[in-house]
Amino acid sequence: MRRNNKQVTTTFIICSLLLIGVVYAILQANLQINGIAKIKENSWNIYFDNIVINENSVSIGENDSPATIDPENNCKVDFEVTLSLPGDFYEFTVDVVNAGTIDGMIGTLNKTLKVNNEVVEDTPDYLDYTVTYSDGVEIEENHKINAGTTETYLVRLEFKTDIDELPEATTITTFLESQYLQADSSSIEVFHPFSLYNIFKTEVDNNSGLVLEYSGDHKDSFTVDGNKRIYYWYAKNDNNANTIKEKWNIIFGGFCWQMFRTTDTGGTKIIYNGIPNDGKCIASGNDAIIGNSPFNSSYTSPAFVGYMYPNDIITSQREIIYNNTIFASDINYIDGKYYLINTSESLDNTHHYSCGNANLECDSVRYYYSYKANYYYKYFYFKLENGKKIEDFLTDSLSDNHVNQKDSTIKTYIETWYQNNLLHYSSKLEDIIFCNDRNIDIYGGFKPNGSLETNLYFYGYNYSNHVELLCSHITDQFSLSNPQAQLTYPIALMTNVEAYLLYNNRLLGINKSYWLMFSYNYYGETAYGSDVNFNGNINGDNINNVNYSNGVRPVISLKPGTNYIFGDGSKNNPYIVE
Repeated sequence: MRRNNKQVTTTFIICSLLLIGVVYAILQANLQINGIAKIKENSWNIYFDNIVINENSVSIGENDSPATIDPENNCKVDFEVTLSLPGDFYEFTVDVVNAGTIDGMIGTLNKTLKVNNEVVEDTPDYLDYTVTYSDGVEIEENHKINAGTTETYLVRLEFKTDIDELPEATTITTFLESQYLQADSSSIEVFHPFSLYNIFKTEVDNNSGLVLEYSGDHKDSFTVDGNKRIYYWYAKNDNNANTIKEKWNIIFGGFCWQMFRTTDTGGTKIIYNGIPNDGKCIASGNDAIIGNSPFNSSYTSPAFVGYMYPNDIITSQREIIYNNTIFASDINYIDGKYYLINTSESLDNTHHYSCGNANLECDSVRYYYSYKANYYYKYFYFKLENGKKIEDFLTDSLSDNHVNQKDSTIKTYIETWYQNNLLHYSSKLEDIIFCNDRNIDIYGGFKPNGSLETNLYFYGYNYSNHVELLCSHITDQFSLSNPQAQLTYPIALMTNVEAYLLYNNRLLGINKSYWLMFSYNYYGETAYGSDVNFNGNINGDNINNVNYSNGVRPVISLKPGTNYIFGDGSKNNPYIVE
């Protein structure tokens, strides 16, 4: 494709020097008694601040310059970029701050566009050029900016993709002057929709301490790299938790939900919390779950910690080991036979392989991974065939490209509930990643030099050391769009990390235990999942095996731009989302 560069130079000016001389009207009252009216000193101070450039914008070239506030005039922003190919764009937000004591309003709004230094009335067909408030609301004359508040502009220029013919190289100059004056009776309050996302943002802007901005690695969408700030509730003490519990309640689709974080696409993740009772969201215990389900009906392989798992699963076995059994630290596989290497007459932390007898060769080989002194059959092993070693077994069970072939019991349970209850609302939900993290944190006896008395632990066990909203393995990234970890509907479970970010068990506790999305460990011959216990603790004293019928609280994510029509988020007056 021929490269047709578009050089774009842009200037934005607000609060022009016309604002310097502001006349204050001083009212005096004479009530036939002597009085003194004291006029408090006022200030006029509107300016640009805090430019945030979309990280997916085109790179700044050698002769370009990024969006920058003029150091000599903080009412002016300049930038110069080159859009080389259809689809290239440059986007940023900039705050308009009224730090004074006087309300302002937009007096005039002048938007000028030049193509090769000639003023044009209409934006060229190949260019999208928009300046709005950050939530998409149009900027208009007489819009008011109250003293002590901030509005945010969103600026975007894009080389369109849906064009019939590529234009020649062009220099485009844009100029926007948003002139702020002292507000009068003609001023109009800017109506911003009641955005769920902005509920979180407002808490941060007001420094309430109840919402934090996430700063780690993240990826919520399988198809796009989101650039929105992620906010989440955070309760550093019980009082904070009780306050948040009166701020995060939603009714959507005829059910109560609790919104617990935003996504990097601008969506809002919510977790099920029962059926409204006379318009109130007050459920707890069994009323706050959709029902009970095992995570998986079987538990005798690490594969059963999966939200999906392979068709062919090798299950564990156990036995008493008798004398005259040979063990090895490694194996070779030649012409359909296993050969023991570096042998020993005793099973120990460096000799895990065996033919199960005194032979040094066999058609299949055993890998002993665990010893439990309190069991009668104390030794646990997997039977390996076709040249597989223990490393291959773990890959096949947990992370192979074709590991997700069968739905887990809980996936089927949740998706059936969705089909019966939320299918009509699918257009309002975003397609995001639900992470079933099967990364191994501690290998124990599943390493050829690992201890037989140490279990296999996943990231769900030591989640506080892996606090990232990023799912590293593609086969753990469950999404509608991921063919290697495909959901039928955009619904799954909360992760350990999401639960941990809330910090306080009062936010998690519903007087009933319920499943989380992460794996916990493999102990003896049993796979264990992660959950929240009765009191709201993550992975409490009694960890449940995946065959346990535990509570189910599904999670969905409302699309970016989702608004509520009324409510205040309390239990008695939840936000209503249509």
